[in-house]
Amino acid sequence: MDFDKKKHLLEEWISLYRDKFRIEFAAEGQKINKQKIQELINRHCSNYRVSIESIYLLCMFSDNETIPVYIGKSVNPYTRWKSHIGKLLEGKGSYLRWKYLLIHDDDIAKHTLILLIIPDHEIVTPPIPNFPKTVGSVEYQLVSLVSDAYPDTLLNKEGNRR
Repeated sequence: MDFDKKKHLLEEWISLYRDKFRIEFAAEGQKINKQKIQELINRHCSNYRVSIESIYLLCMFSDNETIPVYIGKSVNPYTRWKSHIGKLLEGKGSYLRWKYLLIHDDDIAKHTLILLIIPDHEIVTPPIPNFPKTVGSVEYQLVSLVSDAYPDTLLNKEGNRR
């Protein structure tokens, strides 16, 4: 599958969920507000039972492109992202790369950032046709597509397909 096809599959899949499951993480040039983001995530996740597994994507967003930079899954995305946000702002260890890509030293967003948190039961189709649509499979497919389509921006620790 060629580069353009992978980008198309990715954008097509994200467009199914971008509006309904979007959390405004930070606008370009805006200071990242940890408390505000945590409240938005908590409010978003309160619509779903805690035991439901969800997939999440942190994306750099512009009018013409949504680029996932981190993809994961969790049965409690609020707790998971509470940890990610704190570590991102600290910028230590593996989060140093996150901070370098996403924010300036003064915690100002380099890009408009959105977070998509999509519960398992809302996933209607897999990113790659004819693949399973379970959260684990979708996570794997998205990491694979993003690692090929945007290899320089994927922040998943493995940095490649799982």
